[in-house]
Amino acid sequence: MEKTTIHSERIGGHLVIIGGAEDKYNERRILRKFVQLAGAEEAKILIIPVASDFPEFSADIYTHAFRKMNIDPGNIRVLRATSRQEILEADADSLFDSVTGVFISGGDQMRLVSILGGTSFAMRLSEKVHQTNLVLAGSSDGAAGMSTSMIVRGDGVPAPHVGAIRLSPGLGILQNIIIDQHFSERGRISRLITAVSYNPHNLGVGIDENTAVILDSEGILEVLGNGTVTIVDGSQVSYNDIAEVHEKEPFAITGLQIHILRDALRYDYANRQFVPVAKEFLLPEI
Repeated sequence: MEKTTIHSERIGGHLVIIGGAEDKYNERRILRKFVQLAGAEEAKILIIPVASDFPEFSADIYTHAFRKMNIDPGNIRVLRATSRQEILEADADSLFDSVTGVFISGGDQMRLVSILGGTSFAMRLSEKVHQTNLVLAGSSDGAAGMSTSMIVRGDGVPAPHVGAIRLSPGLGILQNIIIDQHFSERGRISRLITAVSYNPHNLGVGIDENTAVILDSEGILEVLGNGTVTIVDGSQVSYNDIAEVHEKEPFAITGLQIHILRDALRYDYANRQFVPVAKEFLLPEI
């Protein structure tokens, strides 16, 4: 079967897509990577906590974490808005001025998108991501909301079935990828398979807690963290009857490919293939 190449919208810098519950108090490995990509101690960071039930508390946690990484407090900004009206009134140009990294906290992806979606602020963010080397990070629901299509409802179920999930439009920053967070911890493989089966053009990426994927401008995903990343690729699907069965009924799909990657392993999103490990990273023969 012919290999599919995904013609995706390229980003200018990096995306740091976090599965949630990342370490904020000790080693902070994922947050340190975000800061490093955004300019290390010279980074200028904008925190977007609008998805959270307690945005001020969420903003304070990340502000404290970034200060512990030697970021000047004057270089940390917070989007202090809790309603769509406040987003519409926000001065996007001023907020984004000289910013090198944007961090979207977790909470509720429906809240995130319903408040930000379609605003000049969201459009300005998308422009920055695609036209400059801005680093955008999102944790949990802040990660899920980056996609064009996002999972908004659906519990972990024993087997995939038509009604396992509900999809909704996301912010549209990340093309042709569906993100699922807290992945292994909440048994979400069935719902991610269902999401990909709805449209096999999309790549499913399930990210464990305290784990992230770093997506660069060349379309390479690299895993960082303590857990694993599960990739569900439908580009080689040869049979799919999800449209033929009733809700709550199981469906059949063949040709689905699943990859499970750990820390430091990479995957070529644009060409849908694992990037072989360099010999120096292989374990020595016994």
